[in-house]
Amino acid sequence: MITTPMGVVASLVALRQATVTFEYVYEVILILYLMSLFVTLGNFRLWLATTAWMAGLAAVAERLVPTFTDSDCAKLLAAGFLGQELAHLITGEKTFQSTYQFKTLSWPVMLLEHTYFLLPLCIDALIHMPESFASWIVAHNFVVRCKLTDANDKKAMKTIVDFVTEEDPARDCTAHWWYQKLNSDVRDAFTHVMECPEILGMFQKRFRSDAYAIETIPAMNEIYVSSSHHDNNSDTVFYTQHCDGPWSVYPFCHVYRVMLAVNENVQVETHFTMEGGGGCLSDGDAVGFDYNREIHVISDLPTKNKDRRITCKMHYVVYPRCFGRFGKLLGILTTWYNTNARNLFLATIKPRGLIWKFMAWVVVFTTKRVRELEKYAGLNNVMTTVALYVLGQYIHPRFFMCATSFTHYCMYIATYHVRTGINFGVFKRNVVYFKAIALTHLCVNYIANFTYDPVSIAMILMGYGLSTSAVMALGIDQTYFGVELGVMEPNFVSGFPYNVVPHPMIVGSMIGLLGLHKMDTFRTALPYLVPMHCFMYFTHMVQEQAQDIYRNAEERKANSVKRSNREKAKAA
Repeated sequence: MITTPMGVVASLVALRQATVTFEYVYEVILILYLMSLFVTLGNFRLWLATTAWMAGLAAVAERLVPTFTDSDCAKLLAAGFLGQELAHLITGEKTFQSTYQFKTLSWPVMLLEHTYFLLPLCIDALIHMPESFASWIVAHNFVVRCKLTDANDKKAMKTIVDFVTEEDPARDCTAHWWYQKLNSDVRDAFTHVMECPEILGMFQKRFRSDAYAIETIPAMNEIYVSSSHHDNNSDTVFYTQHCDGPWSVYPFCHVYRVMLAVNENVQVETHFTMEGGGGCLSDGDAVGFDYNREIHVISDLPTKNKDRRITCKMHYVVYPRCFGRFGKLLGILTTWYNTNARNLFLATIKPRGLIWKFMAWVVVFTTKRVRELEKYAGLNNVMTTVALYVLGQYIHPRFFMCATSFTHYCMYIATYHVRTGINFGVFKRNVVYFKAIALTHLCVNYIANFTYDPVSIAMILMGYGLSTSAVMALGIDQTYFGVELGVMEPNFVSGFPYNVVPHPMIVGSMIGLLGLHKMDTFRTALPYLVPMHCFMYFTHMVQEQAQDIYRNAEERKANSVKRSNREKAKAA
């Protein structure tokens, strides 16, 4: 979608320059090409999309014709070709051309046909992508779960339980046995559950096996036995909301910690703060979560375990296959951190003296502060914001404002489109974070360009007052797609402001935005900022109307009733 348009634009510029002395020849060639596609494609929608795309590329070419030389056209065409080859090399995918080139004497004919259908082929590939482009910006739920029930899996888990029982560690603090130091029988049992089909299949359901590599990290693995109490030592961390690792900004790659319960547990629950799920892991239950990103915590139920809670902590690095060593590097970095953190934890499980008691306090304090950052802002979001700000210092004074003012709308639209497999807590955090930045831009610029305008002030107060009342009527969770994402039942509000204005949240926000735009000095300084905000709001409002989940639910219910009535009539 980048390299192909580059090549087409270069070709159009060259064609335009070659036919400049012949009136309308360029236009006739384009029209004949598009008309021929109408006949050969046999798909009106695909043809319409191709025509629109070609019109856009032709418009770009027209802008470049006056300044482009033959050399520039050749460079752009070469850049498109080499860029496409590089993309296929990085991803490990074969080009379509490589499947037929030099295979038969007639391959040049196939190349011509391939070139002729190049634009519609790109659109068709885009339509049939396994995932939408919109999924790139949504907050995916990366928590995975399964249960080991196979006889061989149970046998391996029993071997681990028997080993811990024989070792009989102290019950007043946690116990750890590192995978690499286990005796052969226990290590073999651990290896079996670590590589069993159920565990690996759990990942393959979440990550496409053709696109992602899943590799074990043995150096981080351990058998873990929980303690009977957790007073004022590093064990307290596990009963505090926390993330395990520091590498949350590492892009597109994950290190997973899988917690596998190898014996009965009716006392200790594991909760995932942002995802909202959790419960007791017992007798073969396994849950995997991102070691560096997922906030989690354990808590005790009133019921007591009959024996120690024994867990296998297994670790995996998951990365796009095209990343190669860059993906593997995250596993190395996380292992390095885990080793050092492990040594600190061991030294502070039973802190002796003021220094180690202070270190235990530091562990708990740091854990809480990192959790707060990740829960309310997200280190990814913070680092992205900083990077955009720094980049803006070299590009344009308004770059940072433009890059961060509309992100939350894109998240609204993309999440509403995808709707499945969303981490609701992370989604809320992300949109609130970027919406706060967008509102800050508006407020700062309104104050900086302020001149007294009572109508402007009244519109702002009325608009945002209406929007705020809508939020209060619905509640935060329903405001941020709680119903659409399936995390709560709908609360149908019939009172104010929903009995007065349709879509009061969006309408109120747009009135408030137009109030900002009403002030002459603000409008002169930033003529396009508010119109762009309103356009994004309006786009999402249209999306909600076009994809009304309540209407579809009513239609499905009505169709279900009709089918039921027909079946009853047939039975009668």
